[in-house]
Amino acid sequence: MLFSKVAGVLRMLVRSFRKQSLQSQSLLSGAGTWPLKPLEESKKRPETDSGDLYAGMPAPDPEKKVTPSKDIFADPPAKEDLSLAIFLDIDGVLRKLESVPMITVNGGTLPLDLGNRALLPEALRALKYLIHLTGASLVVSSEWRRSSSLLEEAQTALRALGMRVRGVTPVLRPREDLFVGTKLDPDKQATLRLRWAERRAREITAWLQEHREVRHWIALDDLDLTIADEAAIRSADTLKMGPFLVLVDPEVGLTMSHARQSSEWLLAKKERPRKMART
Repeated sequence: MLFSKVAGVLRMLVRSFRKQSLQSQSLLSGAGTWPLKPLEESKKRPETDSGDLYAGMPAPDPEKKVTPSKDIFADPPAKEDLSLAIFLDIDGVLRKLESVPMITVNGGTLPLDLGNRALLPEALRALKYLIHLTGASLVVSSEWRRSSSLLEEAQTALRALGMRVRGVTPVLRPREDLFVGTKLDPDKQATLRLRWAERRAREITAWLQEHREVRHWIALDDLDLTIADEAAIRSADTLKMGPFLVLVDPEVGLTMSHARQSSEWLLAKKERPRKMART
């Protein structure tokens, strides 16, 4: 009886040993049905005790190619379209005004330090992208147009990037009859902004009246020109600025977001009849 039990145990041990042997041979020969490691574990970096923060992350996949971002200027530029115009301010749009001392001239506030008047590369790129998409022409409405040297400097910088200035708006006098507050006790700074905005609105209107081929336009400016749109302020023959103003933060300058929004607006309006309504 004892011999029979021992013989049974030996037979079980022999069968177990043979089974394990066959499984090991199958795995080593590649004939098994499961891999030696799960797929997820095979791509992990080896664990170390070095404290590497990336030790547990998947290793780079050599077969996965990184697609480079598309060059926004890769597509052919739009042809120049004289029916579209961009009225361009410079200070606060192509040049930051952060911490720049200011001076009041002819009812407007200008940067006092013109010695450092480098234009922002990011803003210039955004402006070039806007023209690249639309083919719109540039008209300088900035106070830089008052100085032949400053205007030439701006034109040179724009030409270097393939942008041509079509013209400049006329220089008109501010209206002395406009006040914020009362005539006896006006808010001087607010009055200067109002007079400047109203004057610029008349200057843009005057240019458009001389160029009837322009059907649609925008004004890139850091001055809120809409303050001149009120009926009590706006002259009967002056266009409203609000629907066409792209207001730029003077401490940031023109951005790619401005460029995309402006291009969408100009291209959406392109096929519609020109509106010179003043109501």
